[in-house]
Amino acid sequence: MDPGTAANRLKKTLMFELAKKLDMHWCFQCAAEIEHSDDMSVEHKTPWLHSEDPKGLFFDIENIAFSHKSCNYKASRGNHPRVPCPSAASYRRGCRCEGCKKASSDYKKELRSRSY
Repeated sequence: MDPGTAANRLKKTLMFELAKKLDMHWCFQCAAEIEHSDDMSVEHKTPWLHSEDPKGLFFDIENIAFSHKSCNYKASRGNHPRVPCPSAASYRRGCRCEGCKKASSDYKKELRSRSY
């Protein structure tokens, strides 16, 4: 294996494992769990390219989230509608209204009930 390929694979695996430990392995777009490192992509919450400060927004850590590759690609093409508030997906994107808090709590309870 090429050393560059190996290094990139290692970095992606490390990032995914750290995201899981920090409970950040949830898709920004659909709020579902990202289960494999191969399916995870880095996403900018607010598009940076045509913003007033593209460099600043690109490197702003608060503007970074993780998504499934397919959700991220669909969103970048503009044909993947975001789940509206209140929802678990909206909560994952930062909304803290009571409806989103409850939706997120209910979603996590449902996931726990399905586990094991």
